[in-house]
Amino acid sequence: MTGGKIGNVDLVKQLNGAAVYRFIDQQGPISRIQIADVSRLAPASVTKITRQLLERGLIKEVAQQASTGGRRAISLTTECAPFHTLAVRLGRHFIELSLYDLSSASLAEHGETFHYQDQAQLVKGLIDIISQFIDTHQHAIKELIAISVVMPGLVDPDSGVVEYMPNINIQQLALADTLRDEFGVQTFVGNDIRGQALAEHYFGASQAYYDSMLVSVHHGTGAGIIVNGQIFLGHNRNVGELGHVQIDPLGKKCQCGNFGCLETVASNEAIIEHAQQLLAQGTQAV
Repeated sequence: MTGGKIGNVDLVKQLNGAAVYRFIDQQGPISRIQIADVSRLAPASVTKITRQLLERGLIKEVAQQASTGGRRAISLTTECAPFHTLAVRLGRHFIELSLYDLSSASLAEHGETFHYQDQAQLVKGLIDIISQFIDTHQHAIKELIAISVVMPGLVDPDSGVVEYMPNINIQQLALADTLRDEFGVQTFVGNDIRGQALAEHYFGASQAYYDSMLVSVHHGTGAGIIVNGQIFLGHNRNVGELGHVQIDPLGKKCQCGNFGCLETVASNEAIIEHAQQLLAQGTQAV
């Protein structure tokens, strides 16, 4: 029985390759010997990994560094322009799409209203909109390597299965597999608020911190929690679902079926409704 050992070896190779690429991306231009120092990988392993990355076109060699006594080291940096990713943000009544290269530069954006009543409409509409976006911007896409989708609800980010959405009934929707089969590229699906928290951690206000929390008030109320630089999911992947914490047992009925959820007072619709009520009371008083 060697299946587990083979799988572990393959996983280690993938992790080492990802680590080397990350060092080049974040610290490049950087030499192979410097990568070996910071990654603690053997120089021979770094040479093999960087050769594979060069053959794939993911990195490139640039100007040589100054000599420190031996042969001058050649620096490596990432090759971003030829590779593209498509990011999709799916809301309750809208959809936004953005095309990026690997440097995170935005190349094209599109947004439109998107109404769907059930799981079948969601999948069909999503595929149609993504297909149209890709066709429209085909001239700008050299190689599409990944699609990511963030959406409200409970999502297993490892499998890309949507387990719950707040606005329609979902039956274990294997959305990542469906989109991967349709478009032939690696696809990732996750919760939208956790995606925002990760974006802030990597590129925004919290990138200097290992632990942070992002709270979003929109159609609902939710939070994305970063612990030690990693998104915190919890056992049932429902950590951060603040909107459905009951704060008033005698409060308004929530769309989840419960009464007095935080979402019934802290959401766009609830805030607007409360403001309108106060304005109406003020008008009547006058």
